[in-house]
Amino acid sequence: MYKNTECRLQAHRGVSTEYPENTMLAFRKAVEEGYDVIEFDPKMTRDGVCVVLHDFTLERTGRIAGQKITGETRISEIDYRDLCDVDVGEWKSPEFAGVHIPTLSQALDYMKSAGIEAKIDNVVQMFSTADHEKVFDIVEKHGAEGNVGLTCSDLSLLKKFAERFPGAPLHYDGPVTEDDLRELKTFSEGHKTYVWMRFDNALTSWNKTPSVDKNYAERVKRDFLLGIWILSDESEMENVLRFAPDIVETTGGIKPAVRSGK
Repeated sequence: MYKNTECRLQAHRGVSTEYPENTMLAFRKAVEEGYDVIEFDPKMTRDGVCVVLHDFTLERTGRIAGQKITGETRISEIDYRDLCDVDVGEWKSPEFAGVHIPTLSQALDYMKSAGIEAKIDNVVQMFSTADHEKVFDIVEKHGAEGNVGLTCSDLSLLKKFAERFPGAPLHYDGPVTEDDLRELKTFSEGHKTYVWMRFDNALTSWNKTPSVDKNYAERVKRDFLLGIWILSDESEMENVLRFAPDIVETTGGIKPAVRSGK
């Protein structure tokens, strides 16, 4: 929770401001610092292993034996065994050398044991139908029941997830139109359902959906919970609180009021 409000905080790729994003270290720090939800990005290797990494390629964050990876190395074109010696910590700082890419199973096992809510990014929409099922199977096997949510702008995929996991959190981040909200309402009963809108800043400027305003916020909150993404500092948070969000996503620049001690 944020200070003296009821607003929950979601850690974007874990605590990614200070630690290597989408790693077990960033996830552990999110738990230690008291975040309510951890958001992360799945990718599928050529041999069908679901790993946690933001980019589709390794060049930005990957190092092997201290050397930067050059050339386009797509995760979907290599096998999992080829990722095992890829370091994804050193790019952030030499002190994080030796941090590796987790699998979705490992990430969910940890979040389950830590008692923190997990949120899978909407990139899963780009997977094949068969890989959707693989992800759902991993969630069923390794996730805490009712504590793993999926983000989608694709309402049909979100509905499949809702049907597979009754009571799981649902996260919709598509267009906020009356038709879309009406459709979302048809299958979200019994689920903690968030509608996410972007805060207009440098981190969200690439996204062309409308940014949150008073009218949008009031409309969403009539039927759903309001999520706002992505904030990086306290001044933005103070600005956003006027919309009464139920949850806010941050890279780590906004800290929870109380540390969990886990």
